[in-house]
Amino acid sequence: MSGDHLGLGIDAGGTYTDAVVWDFDQQKVIDKAKSLTTPHDLVQGIRDALNKLPRQSLGKVRLTALSTTLATNALVEGRGSRVGLLVLSPWDWTEEQVGHSPLINVPGAVSISGEIIQPLDETACRDAALRLIEYFGCEAIAIAGYASVRNPTLESRARAIIEAFCDVPVVCAHEVSRRLNAIHGAQTAVANARLLPTIRALIDSVKRALAEYGISGQLMVVKGDGSLVDATFASKRPVETVLSGPAASVNGAKVLTRQRNAVVVDIGGTTTDCAVLNSGQVTISNEGARIGNWTIGVDAVDISTVGLGGDSRIDFSASRRLVIGPQRSVPVAYLASEYSSVEDFIKRFDPLPYSQWSDASPLDILILDGSVSDELSRLEKDLVNLLKNEPIPAVVAAERLGLASYRLLPVDRLENIGVIRRASLTPTDILHATGVFTRWNVETAEAMLDAFAVLYGKSRDSVISEILEGITRRLFEEIIRREISYETNGRIRDIPADWHFLINKAFHNGNSGLQVKFRLRRPVIAIGAPAGVLAPAVSSHLHCRVLIPEHADVANAVGAIASQIRVRVEVLIRSNGEWGYTLHGEEERVEFPDLKSATTAACRIVRQRALKRAVEAGAREPDVVVTHQDGIGEASDGAQVFLERRVSAVATGQTLLTGVSQRQ
Repeated sequence: MSGDHLGLGIDAGGTYTDAVVWDFDQQKVIDKAKSLTTPHDLVQGIRDALNKLPRQSLGKVRLTALSTTLATNALVEGRGSRVGLLVLSPWDWTEEQVGHSPLINVPGAVSISGEIIQPLDETACRDAALRLIEYFGCEAIAIAGYASVRNPTLESRARAIIEAFCDVPVVCAHEVSRRLNAIHGAQTAVANARLLPTIRALIDSVKRALAEYGISGQLMVVKGDGSLVDATFASKRPVETVLSGPAASVNGAKVLTRQRNAVVVDIGGTTTDCAVLNSGQVTISNEGARIGNWTIGVDAVDISTVGLGGDSRIDFSASRRLVIGPQRSVPVAYLASEYSSVEDFIKRFDPLPYSQWSDASPLDILILDGSVSDELSRLEKDLVNLLKNEPIPAVVAAERLGLASYRLLPVDRLENIGVIRRASLTPTDILHATGVFTRWNVETAEAMLDAFAVLYGKSRDSVISEILEGITRRLFEEIIRREISYETNGRIRDIPADWHFLINKAFHNGNSGLQVKFRLRRPVIAIGAPAGVLAPAVSSHLHCRVLIPEHADVANAVGAIASQIRVRVEVLIRSNGEWGYTLHGEEERVEFPDLKSATTAACRIVRQRALKRAVEAGAREPDVVVTHQDGIGEASDGAQVFLERRVSAVATGQTLLTGVSQRQ
């Protein structure tokens, strides 16, 4: 019976928080809502979205799935616990190599083949942990060893020693990353330890918010590979939720269109994410998740991100070249709907005195956004105090503070540390000014566009045309970049410089000289709130179909609730020359006389471990598929030589609710 099996999907994105009520039986959206994300308290944005949904529908929800940018943003911004890193390696590591401080090297090491070549110095381990906790004030410990994925014994022993005398979370690299790269393993362990309190606090807050609205049942979280895990599991391994939001967007595009082969383009408020969907699956990155300068060794969708969205700042350079993003601004249409003073300023603003300026910053409006640090200069404090009651234009703020120019305002540092934000012209305002999207203050968006046109030195219509073409060009190039990376298996990740002549020819398709035409054989699925307006123009440049599904504006939330549980476990079998084979697992290192017996044991281990973890993650009767892949080398005489065998098990299953629903 329809309506008996409802789920709630929530996507807490960088700009908007979306929520959908999903009918598992009919596979469709019943209700949906959007609210602005509240970065410093994500749960408030979730509450705002839930408040717009019918209580009757929420009362029938028995499963909630959450996708969030919190883990990704926390790593980028350096938020979370202070983590100390213990390193077990044949040679000393430096903080510069890992990109983390504090770090202490402890005697104890295994070789690349997993043999213990230096026993763990247990006294040094205990002393190092005490120093990290008592001297450096660390709230969690990460332990990383060279080649620990080949033999985790030393890491596990070090953890047991630390847990015996102190009550702080301890994370071992071999548990959160199965990739051989030791530096990436260390970064993954540090990231997981850092995120523990952040994700746990979010999950606890979400549970309380759900209870306030009478929403019962299981809470799931989307991982970076697009699969679901139970919230309890996610709170123990929060690093796996990195890139949760982009992964949910691919799922949502697939569910809403039922396409199995496509390029998915998710145009959000802050960024545009792009991924290739092939045979119903999105490629998992071989390198793990790239976050800033770190590589996190977890399964994550192979996705590219560009700083282009509905809230991208629109500006121009001294050479009168239009610039769209990557900086993000608050749309003036939204801000004016909240503050009448903003509307008054824009309508009264005289752009002529600024018509020779080299950018559009005279139109900036400053907003107090985050918590205020005590470590501010006097001028910074004066500016913050000025903004406490309402947003103020930069030129007005400079006048009130007695400054000769608004360029003397200490805006950049306050913006970098998250204390203030700017409002300016954005694509969202262009959509308001052209009547395409009219949720907020249309008149102010029109006035802002007119003022910008005067500063830029072109007509209003020319500005609109140039902005829309600029956005189309950025999307065109990003889709080409993503497809090239996919087809070359990552060997070409960017458009080479000497291709730009051909790219220009293909985009403009002029009538003279060489004609170049790109044809994308896959359709483009465009999702996100601005997708219906900004994406279709790409079709004529790539000669492909552009699909804008119904509910494209909440596709990420749909992707969250419609996802499956998926767990992958892998062990490695390596040859030891003429005398046997070694099985390297997460918790074991076992010798076998022949490859057959080693493979049999490996298949049993990965099957049992994947099944156990899938059930722990919340799957109902998961299916397990075991495969293996051999690595073959070539000897000097040209003969093939067996190097290793990777045995993998993938357990997939529906959640408890969806599993019941689909069988009835």
